[in-house]
Amino acid sequence: MATTYNYYKEGYAVPYDAFGYVLLRRHLDVPALIAESQNSSLEVSSVRTLLPSTGFASTDILNIWRVPAGVLLLGGGVRVTTLGTATSIDVGHASATATMVTTAEHDRWATAIASTATGYFNFDAEDGNEWVAYDSDYGIRTLSIANLSIDVTFNGAAESTLIADFFMWGYKVY
Repeated sequence: MATTYNYYKEGYAVPYDAFGYVLLRRHLDVPALIAESQNSSLEVSSVRTLLPSTGFASTDILNIWRVPAGVLLLGGGVRVTTLGTATSIDVGHASATATMVTTAEHDRWATAIASTATGYFNFDAEDGNEWVAYDSDYGIRTLSIANLSIDVTFNGAAESTLIADFFMWGYKVY
């Protein structure tokens, strides 16, 4: 059974400037999370939880951001700096009611990014080096109409070595 991890005591909030511009960034260092022996950075069901020595299991989910209602996400990407052990990762959301798209889409922003390859991977599908789930009504934009988490799903194998930087941008519209 898959486990869903959150960052400990992080709520639904995003930094934005006077014009509403939002830039979300997250550095994910799986070996550092495994090495934590006390005061884990992660929680499961609001309980601080250490990551096992094997890392994230196949199909585990990590909420990398908790986005409040009223944020329009326009794009993003990931930079893999240290090879992972999972076959691939997906980036999306698990809610069927928190966005204008009425289904849960674990791969809304990125489908099967090879975590075993280093490099930059955008979520915009412009130059062929990206992965994106495209919706014919809304494109790749995502408007959070309720609190929403953006998740990474680990596919195929346990993940114990991945180091990557994730980013997304958009606007706070209400």
